[in-house]
Amino acid sequence: MNSRNRSQRFSVVTLEGSHYEMGRQHGSQCRELIRDLVSKFDDIILGGSDREKIRRVARDAVPFVSDAAPELIEEVQGIADGAGVTFDDIFRINCSVELFALRGCVEGQTVNTVPTTPDGCSSFALKGKEGTLVAWNMDWWRLWLPYIVLLHGKPDDSPHFFAFAFAGCVGRPGMSEHVAVSANYLPYRGGMAPGVPDEWDGPGVPYNFLIRIMLKQQSTEAAVAAVAGVKRMACLNYTIGDTSGDLRCIETTPRDCAELRPDGDFITHANSYLTAKFDGIPQAELEARDKRTHDAREQLRRAPRPLDRHVLASVQTSHFPGDTTGVCVHRKLQDKDGITLLSFTADLSAGTMWASCGPPCEHEFLAYRL
Repeated sequence: MNSRNRSQRFSVVTLEGSHYEMGRQHGSQCRELIRDLVSKFDDIILGGSDREKIRRVARDAVPFVSDAAPELIEEVQGIADGAGVTFDDIFRINCSVELFALRGCVEGQTVNTVPTTPDGCSSFALKGKEGTLVAWNMDWWRLWLPYIVLLHGKPDDSPHFFAFAFAGCVGRPGMSEHVAVSANYLPYRGGMAPGVPDEWDGPGVPYNFLIRIMLKQQSTEAAVAAVAGVKRMACLNYTIGDTSGDLRCIETTPRDCAELRPDGDFITHANSYLTAKFDGIPQAELEARDKRTHDAREQLRRAPRPLDRHVLASVQTSHFPGDTTGVCVHRKLQDKDGITLLSFTADLSAGTMWASCGPPCEHEFLAYRL
């Protein structure tokens, strides 16, 4: 790996003003990337499914976002206008996780509905030397990497934020002046029957929009309440920390949620339900059934105190003994080449995001100042 690649930085897209104006700036600055992603998105996510039916599912989610965060509907329209594509195109690419889950229900893809998913992001939060740190490994198909940008939002009406995103999307995990959020996919459950592939539970607020709703909150408590207060469209765990040191995970299905709190000074999560409410994996079975969560926990448990971002980075870059994959992912995901696309650690006290562009075992963590 040459030094240039090891020091590769994300494109930072600075957005200021009203939400419509922020969107228009986003669309204009990322116009070619967005148009390219829109042209390929349906082939990547929808595959051979009934595409018009799935497009309708995305459109049906618009009223849920309009009720929960109307300013983000304005932002989507701004992105569409700036990029010269339609509102429906932009809203649909903001539903990649949800449409992936829908295909799992419609086509019986067990990778989306079994009790655990092998690789689909890892999240971490801790109270350490620097204060509150929240970290994320984003794992998915390598083909997404050219489309990832870092949004630096400076809205008129809410806190400044960083959020990683596919070009044209309103955001994925990141940090604001008050909270930081990471997330990981959970197998889809439309109902409450653990381990049973479920019927699709209909539209709700998609993940990308939920992240932005959380990032405008003043505390972990408020962010958890914001997630719990809406009908959701996919199943994810959100790992949240604030400047006071309040750390939590919240596992969510479309209509229910359950909290986990740290046992000590850190909390970790990968792609299995862990709460009793969702019949989660017991601690004693983690090593056999969710090795990434287990290994991350053991590394953090054994690390000298106080914990810091360098300890987190060592966890985020780690592989299983004798293997090329681990917490840092390098393996087939479904039928495509899968990797850890990015890693970040958000240092709330310093207002700094440390992030690697590409697998963190191959790329340096570089600083981005909020």
